[in-house]
Order: sequence, then C-alpha cells, then structure tokens
Amino acid sequence: MAQADAEIDREFEADWDMEPPPPVPQLVWVSRLARQHHTTYGRFVSTHTEEEIRELVEQLKGETV
Repeated sequence: MAQADAEIDREFEADWDMEPPPPVPQLVWVSRLARQHHTTYGRFVSTHTEEEIRELVEQLKGETV
C-alpha cells in the first residue's frame, strides 16, 4: 500500500511540474503598481490612461521575470 501511495505521489509531482504556472491576472499587476505609487487601485486607474497602465504593467512584468 505504501509503495502504491509513493508511486501515485511521484506521478502527481511529475504531472504538477509539467504544468505551466497560471498567468497573473491584469488586476494583480495594476494593484501592484498602485501600491508602488502609494495610492489605491481606483485612484491609480482614474489618474492614468489605459495606455500608460499597459506600459507600466509591461515594465513591471519585465522587472519580475
């Protein structure tokens, strides 16, 4: 029984390692930017254009990779 459990665990871990991590939602990136700018999400979004936010998110993604 223990051997079967160990085999199942190994297969699960092998499958798990092959899965790519889920993408980080855009909301999370924008929330991180708002925090970096010491403001709230709503204020950050209202004071920046969509294009500015997109550029800032791309920069932030580049820094974290």
